[in-house]
Amino acid sequence: MLQDIRDKSQGIVVKIIVGFIVVTFALFGVDALVQSFSSSDTVAEVDGVEISRTQMLQGAETQRRQLISMMGGQINPALLEDNLLQRRALDELVQRIVLENQSEKLGLGVSDDQVNAYLLQAEQFQTDGQFDQNKYLNFINSLGFTPLAFQQRIKQDVLIQQPRNAIAGSEFVLPYEVEAVSKLQSQERSFDYVSFSLADEAENISVTDDELKAYYDANKDSFKTPEQVKVDYVLISSEDFYNKVSVTDEELQQAYQASISDLAQEERSASHILFETSDRTDAEAQSLLDEVQAKLDAGESFAELAAQYSDDIGSKDDGGNLGYVEAGMIDTAFDDALFSMVKGDVRSVKTQFGYHLIQLNDITSAELPSFASLEDELKQGLMQDKARDALLTAHEDITDLAYASDKLDILAKEYGVDVKQSGYFGRDGGIDDVTSNASVIAAAFDVAVLEDNQNSDLIELSDDQVAVIHLNDHKLEAVQPFEETLEEVTSVVVQQKALASLKLKAEQAKDDATTIWSSVSDAQRGQDEMASLAFTMAHPEGAPVVDIKNLSNGDLALIRLTSVSMGNIEVPEDQQAAYERYLSQTQATLSTQGQEDFLTNSAVIER
Repeated sequence: MLQDIRDKSQGIVVKIIVGFIVVTFALFGVDALVQSFSSSDTVAEVDGVEISRTQMLQGAETQRRQLISMMGGQINPALLEDNLLQRRALDELVQRIVLENQSEKLGLGVSDDQVNAYLLQAEQFQTDGQFDQNKYLNFINSLGFTPLAFQQRIKQDVLIQQPRNAIAGSEFVLPYEVEAVSKLQSQERSFDYVSFSLADEAENISVTDDELKAYYDANKDSFKTPEQVKVDYVLISSEDFYNKVSVTDEELQQAYQASISDLAQEERSASHILFETSDRTDAEAQSLLDEVQAKLDAGESFAELAAQYSDDIGSKDDGGNLGYVEAGMIDTAFDDALFSMVKGDVRSVKTQFGYHLIQLNDITSAELPSFASLEDELKQGLMQDKARDALLTAHEDITDLAYASDKLDILAKEYGVDVKQSGYFGRDGGIDDVTSNASVIAAAFDVAVLEDNQNSDLIELSDDQVAVIHLNDHKLEAVQPFEETLEEVTSVVVQQKALASLKLKAEQAKDDATTIWSSVSDAQRGQDEMASLAFTMAHPEGAPVVDIKNLSNGDLALIRLTSVSMGNIEVPEDQQAAYERYLSQTQATLSTQGQEDFLTNSAVIER
């Protein structure tokens, strides 16, 4: 289908479509265009509210970006499959409509001012405590939102969160519940155990060819080679744009000034004597300052006077020493005085803290590197930034070239790069940086590449590199021949027979008087793996409880639980508070989830 579109892209039909788009934009704007294509394309309806395919696809793309942003290269490629993302996006849209309808029925609302206040106060959008417009825009762009769409999303989030908060806020925990958890946590158990080594047992196990063939025939689905693809691809990096960008002398000088601006901070070593005005009047503080000033003029030591008179308990015993101070660290009036003084000066000033006598002890400035010593580094940095910007600007052209052709040659030629070829890889990815990338894997197994034989969309590997892939070969899932699986089959059959043998030995050891048990007294919860297994067993009533348990390394353990005691039930207050928070949060989660399930089940939903 895509090829037909390309072949007919110069025909009269396309001209009519383009004409329709132009008129729609001119008369009604982009919203009308989107609605004209999506209004009848309904994928679900919730209590009369329609969900369009466009909304679902936008939600799926937002989820894709969020997953990649959170997990990066560690993400499981299966999480990025279109069908899964679309199904999750649709489920989320259904739930949001159900919850929004509930909020409206309750008469709840959210104003634009509330949304703006929330965004301005959100820490992820702040730099040094102030709202950062660039950080905000970069964040919403990374999720595929426009500012208006993101504000509407936040408005809906705040609206549907109100009933959740009400339900969660109504939860409470009774003292006996906290006490019950405390008792369970402080419980101690005494037990005996015998361990049986799977590795040792496996060494004594023999298997026949017939057993191996029988297991293979019964479990052929376990010995399939997964579906695999091989792809051709082009990598376009910011480095490919170095020959297309340049750096001017003016830009280098600006970068130099920016780089030394932080280093150029002057520091001044100062001492002070503070006369607070919280417990005395301004006149009293001024009088005391004049008295100390007179003593300084008479030759008395500044440090001794600070120890005697200063109200700054942090510095008075050190002669009033404040150490080295940068502008902006204390108070504007203090800075104005200190940074206008000459070394050795003493000056008085009033600040928000009271009256000060300030003595300037020393002045230091950072030794700044020369422009020549930084020039190469600055130029390289500017070139990298410009090349990265050039690559970003080229994204649209790369996308267009990838779409316009069924091969990668034109794209490779345009940007002076080679068409490369990967090895075979499955849905869990390959071993190199490209084929192990979750977005590349998802694209390789997408319908457009795998079935329609088209180039992929542009794939962002990093800020400095993008890729476009094309299918080279496709291998379907297939059962491996018995001969190729012999080693794996042998290992499985040996393990199974060894485990069965161990279980039989463990059963026999239960009532064998010669069994040698190891004993553990008063074990605490989570003490080790053996103790954790003992805590999964029922309380002994009259006689010990005996059971066979599996250890994480494959071994077996025969455990005989002999007693359970409450241990130390004196739980510290902070631990009790932690239990209470845990119970409260758990109950709130269950209550809100139960309410949402009830609302969803009560809604009329058509998909």
